[in-house]
Amino acid sequence: MNPGRLWRTVRHLTAEQWVFRFICRGRRLVMRHHPMFSRRRIERAAQRLPLPDPSSGAARDIAGIVLQLQMAVHGDSFDGAPDGRFTLLNRDYDFGGIDGVSWRGEFHEGNNPLRRMNLAYMGYAVPLLARGRAEDLAAMHRLLDSLDVQNDWSLPGVFRDVWNAYTASHRLINLLSGLALYRRAGGPPDPAAETAILGHVRFCAAFVRGNLERDLQFNHLMKNYVALSAYAGACAESAPAFAVLKNAVPKSIRQNILADGGQAERCPMYHVLSMLDIRILAASRLFAETWQPELDGTVARMAAALPVMTLADGEIALMNDSWIGEAPRAGSVVDLSDIAPVERIPETGYVRLGQGGDSVVFDCGPCGPDDNPGHAHADFLTVEATAAGKRFLVDTGVPTYTAGQDRDASRSSAAHNGPRLTGAEPIEFWKSFRVGRRGYAGELDLCPLDVAPLFAAGWQSGYAHLGADLRRVICLWPGEGLLVADLWRGGAGGAATSFLIPSDWTAETGHRYSQAGTRLTVQALAGALSAPTAAAYWYRFGVERRAHRIDVVPATTDGQARAAVFFAWSENAQVPRQAFVSQLFENLAAAIPRQAELV
Repeated sequence: MNPGRLWRTVRHLTAEQWVFRFICRGRRLVMRHHPMFSRRRIERAAQRLPLPDPSSGAARDIAGIVLQLQMAVHGDSFDGAPDGRFTLLNRDYDFGGIDGVSWRGEFHEGNNPLRRMNLAYMGYAVPLLARGRAEDLAAMHRLLDSLDVQNDWSLPGVFRDVWNAYTASHRLINLLSGLALYRRAGGPPDPAAETAILGHVRFCAAFVRGNLERDLQFNHLMKNYVALSAYAGACAESAPAFAVLKNAVPKSIRQNILADGGQAERCPMYHVLSMLDIRILAASRLFAETWQPELDGTVARMAAALPVMTLADGEIALMNDSWIGEAPRAGSVVDLSDIAPVERIPETGYVRLGQGGDSVVFDCGPCGPDDNPGHAHADFLTVEATAAGKRFLVDTGVPTYTAGQDRDASRSSAAHNGPRLTGAEPIEFWKSFRVGRRGYAGELDLCPLDVAPLFAAGWQSGYAHLGADLRRVICLWPGEGLLVADLWRGGAGGAATSFLIPSDWTAETGHRYSQAGTRLTVQALAGALSAPTAAAYWYRFGVERRAHRIDVVPATTDGQARAAVFFAWSENAQVPRQAFVSQLFENLAAAIPRQAELV
């Protein structure tokens, strides 16, 4: 136990989080040590709820949204579920049949239950039941029986995975949507299976209502409310248990979605998932007189914000806890055809520069909300970029959620394309999702640069405790090249920066790379480049890809460290002159943070 680190972590929690941290833990202890009593209590609460109608208009509309999500996640593997075969976060598991499914397996996730949770979400049920086949409905009935038998509430860890309120929320939405799609497809009636599935859905609704994640809040609590809203929207009559939604949902939306349309946890992946959740809330048709205007405005703001976090290859930037394949492609959720050359969402902290197939996403904002920054990475001032539609600067991504060396390394400053100080971190990470001391970041008001058509600049205060001020400016010449310039002032030395280039780009001599007819040249205009070394990144969760890592040794002058790297992908690209680079650093040093002061 590190008392100082613990205090730096918990001092940001709200009073409500503190209170419900004890309440929620107490409930779980009671449920584990008195499972029969606790289940009967939830069953009694479930009996007071009306049964949802999967054939209702709200259920069908919600199912269409959920199907888009689950086809993105399980579209290539859902048909294996009736035979006990699943793909969970890019790993294949074959249990030899439904009767062999092990819900409490280890699933290559060590001390983190994410794959057990994914199995218990039952997202594969949505595209499976959408086929309208009787054997698929029967298979889901058997899977539910298996889940109930193997996950007695007295078992250690059961409330971290299968009977976590977040997991139960997903399962409720997926099973209800699966039944709606089954009926829409004209699937043969199976009263026994449908009654069992609807009964489980109703039990999940009562369980979630009694175990709202008000200790964690943010995307977890909003998912709880989305599940209850989906259930209530499919019911012909209201229930007192759902009255809380009228005020709780707008409050949760305001906590999760910022004024500029960004998602509060600053994860592009969770932004897409949250957009779908807001659409489900709108499709539930609940409290239309109070919710609808806010829901419509929120969807519009989020749709405008998503392109700022999306590169020209049509996929999101992999910043913070984001990866590809957990959500639909950005281009399938919003229109990406009309993006301005410079787009920004200043409260969320992203700037996008781009034109045609050339684009840069620049992270110059907070790591997340102070009262729950668990999905943060130390990626202040990092960039991801494409040339001719091909990503040539890539973020490390997410290898695992399991606490340990791999998780720590992937969240560290050295894992990202941003400036840093060697041997120090701008954020104090511990365990899988804990954050102690943390820095901040924001944009800088930089004097106009006539030579660079598109540019943005930012600062970060992650090393302020060491007396260091770090700044970066990016300049994009569409069709030609990208300049990234970093300035370190103060501190105890150790200035460093690096860039990851995917191995899709073949390394040639002299810092030249090529891919499918596009040639990329990298050169230092301030500082020196190292020879490329082998590295890795995780474009999809847990799936390692190879990359070339280029380290930059800054030049030190008058107590300042400077590095400037130019990436060119056109033979006509004009390398910025030294006078321009020198002026750029002077402007960067004189630039004023858009916030009143460095936090």
